[in-house]
Amino acid sequence: MNLPTSQRGFATILIVLLIGLAIGGSALGTAYYLNTSQKSLVSSHALTNAQSGAWTGVEIFRKYLNGLDASGIQALNGQNLTLNIQDGRTLKVNSIVSTQTSTSPEKYEVTANIQNMSDSSEASSTIQIVYEVALDASSTPDDNNSTGTSSFPAAMNFYGDLDAKGGIKLSNGDNARAVINVAGNFTANSIKGIKTLNVIGNVTISGAGIEGLENIYTNGNVNLSGSGSVNLISAKGTVTTNGSWSEGNIYADQDVTISSSGAVNSIDTKASIYAGGNAAIGTAIAGKTINITNASIQKALANGRINHSNWKNLAYATSGDVLTCVQEHWYDFTLLKAVSFANCPNVPEKMQTIAAGSQVAFPQGALVMVTMSSKPIVNALDYEQQANYIFSVNSNNQILVYVRNVNSVPEGEYRIGRQKIKNQQSWGYLCKTVDSDNFCTSNIVANLGRRVDNGPEIIKYENGKWVLKDTQTKEISLAPGVLFFKGSIDISHGYYVNTIISTGSINYGNGNIELIAPNYAGAQATCNSSTFNIPSNLCSSSTSLIPASIGNIGLLAGSCTDSTTLALCESSYVGGDITFNGSAEVEGNIIAGNKIITGGSTSIKGSILAAAHGTSSGSALGGSTDIDFNGTTSDDTTIILPGGDDEDESEDTTSSDRAKIKWARYL
Repeated sequence: MNLPTSQRGFATILIVLLIGLAIGGSALGTAYYLNTSQKSLVSSHALTNAQSGAWTGVEIFRKYLNGLDASGIQALNGQNLTLNIQDGRTLKVNSIVSTQTSTSPEKYEVTANIQNMSDSSEASSTIQIVYEVALDASSTPDDNNSTGTSSFPAAMNFYGDLDAKGGIKLSNGDNARAVINVAGNFTANSIKGIKTLNVIGNVTISGAGIEGLENIYTNGNVNLSGSGSVNLISAKGTVTTNGSWSEGNIYADQDVTISSSGAVNSIDTKASIYAGGNAAIGTAIAGKTINITNASIQKALANGRINHSNWKNLAYATSGDVLTCVQEHWYDFTLLKAVSFANCPNVPEKMQTIAAGSQVAFPQGALVMVTMSSKPIVNALDYEQQANYIFSVNSNNQILVYVRNVNSVPEGEYRIGRQKIKNQQSWGYLCKTVDSDNFCTSNIVANLGRRVDNGPEIIKYENGKWVLKDTQTKEISLAPGVLFFKGSIDISHGYYVNTIISTGSINYGNGNIELIAPNYAGAQATCNSSTFNIPSNLCSSSTSLIPASIGNIGLLAGSCTDSTTLALCESSYVGGDITFNGSAEVEGNIIAGNKIITGGSTSIKGSILAAAHGTSSGSALGGSTDIDFNGTTSDDTTIILPGGDDEDESEDTTSSDRAKIKWARYL
C-alpha cells in the first residue's frame, strides 16, 4: 500500500518521541531519587545526633538515680526535670513515674521520657526508659566508708540549717565557687558576692545588703523582704516577695505572691499568682488563677479565673474560666480572651470568647529538684596518720607529742620541754624525758615552739581542754605542719602556719590571731624555716611543696569511734563545732563535723563545710563572714574528704550500680 507523501516518516517520529519521553522520565526519576536520598541522609544524620544526645540523658539520669535514697526516689513521682549538660545542652526528663515493686529487698521502678532537642540540626528524639533501682544495706547513700573521696568545690556547704543573719560576703569567686549549698533551711539578712543558693529547705532573705545574687534553687518556699534583686528563682514550694525586690524569672510549683515594687520579668507556676505591690510584671503563667490587686502585666495566662481589680495595664490576658475586670469603664488593655467576662467593658474587637474547658496555660513549674551529695563523714581520726605532731595527755595530764614525717626527727613519742638560754627559760623543745619542772633531761631533737622571754607555754592542757596562746610579736608560733589534738581546743593568740585538727570542738579568735594552712602559706613559710624542721609529707624540699590535700585545711573538728556507716558515726559523735570569736582570720578550708558559729568579724580565704553530725546541727553566722578567693585556685579551695564516692574520681567498674536500665523505646 502506498501512503500519502505527507504521512511518510510519521511512525519514525512517533518512535523517536516515545524514546525521548522515556529518557526524560528516567532522568527525572534519577534526579528525584538523588534528591530524596540527600534529604534522607540529612534527616538520618540529624536524627542520629538527636538520638545520641537523648541516650546521653538516659545515662546521666541513671547516675542521678544512683545517688537517691528511698524518699528521694518516691519524691520524683509526677515530676518533670531539666538536665543541664556541661556542653550547654538542655535535656528534659518528663512524665516521671516511680513505684515501689519490692520491700525485701527494697526495689523501685522508675519510668521517664527523656527528650533531646537539637536546634542546630532541627531534630528531636524522645526515649521512654524504665529503670530498676535496687536499694540494700550495702548501697544506700549514707553508707560512707574509708575508700574513695568526697569533694566540695563550693564556697559554703551546710548539711543542717544555716542562719546567716550577720551577713555573708564573698569576693573574687567564680561561678563554681560562689555558691552556698544548704541541706536544711537558709536565713540571711545580707548576701554579697554569692551567685547561687541551692537549698533543700526554705529560703528567707530580708534586709538591704543583697548584691550579686543570681540564682535561688530550693525544694521549699522562698520569702524575700527588704530590698534586693535576683535573676532566677526556682521553688518547689511558694514564692513571696515584699519591699522593693525585683526578680527576673520565677518558676514555682505552689502559689506566687508578689507584694514587692520591683519589676518581674516572668512568673511560671503550677498554682496561683497574686500580683500587687505596684509591681511591673512581664509574663504571668498560672496553672490555676491570677489575682491582680495592684500591678501591671503585659501577658497573663491562667487555666482558672483572672481577677483584675486595679486600673493598671493588662495588655494581653487569656483565662480558661471567667475574666473579671476592675470596672466597665476600664480600657487599659490590648486583647482579652476568656470563657466569659464579668464587669468588663463592651469592646468586641478587643475581647474574644473561647470554649469552656480550654487549657490556655502550660506552666513548667520549678526547674530542678535540689539535691546534695550524700552527707560525708567528717572524722578527725581519719587524719591522725597524716599528722606531723599528735598531742595527747597521760593519766597525770602530762602532755605527750607523737612525731611523724618530720625531717631529722625519729618517729616516736616525745615530751615538750624547757632549757635555759642566757639565764632565761626557753620553752618548746622536743625531747624524750623531762624533770618535774619540765626541763629536758635528754637530747633535744627539734623545736616545736619559739619562746625565749620567760613567758608561759604556747600549748597547755587545762580543765580537759587544749589552750593555744602565743602573745609574741608576729612570728611563727609553732612548727609548720599538721597539728592533731585529742580533745577540744581554744586558740586565741598567735601566728600559725598549720593545719589544726581536733577530735572535739574548736574555739578560735578573740585575740590577735592568724592561721594560714601550709599550702596557702607556700614553701617559703612551710618548708624553709630556719627555726623549725621540715614536714616531709608536705614539702619535697626547702623550696617546694607537695600538694597534699590535707595542707589545704585550716581547721577541722569532730570525731567518731566507728565510721563504718554514717549512722554508727553519728551515734557516737564527739564535738564538731567550730566557733569564731572577735576578729578571726584564717587562710585555709574550714571543716566542722557538726556546725560553724561566728560572732564577730570572720575573714576566711577558703571554703566551708559543716556536716551536721551532732544533735544540734544548725550553723549560725552571727557576725560578718567574709570569704575572699583572691589569689587562690580551685585546687586550694575544693574540700576533699576521705570516704564517699567523689564524682571527679574515675568510675569504679567493679562497684555495682543501684539503677539499671530495664527496657527502652523511641517515642
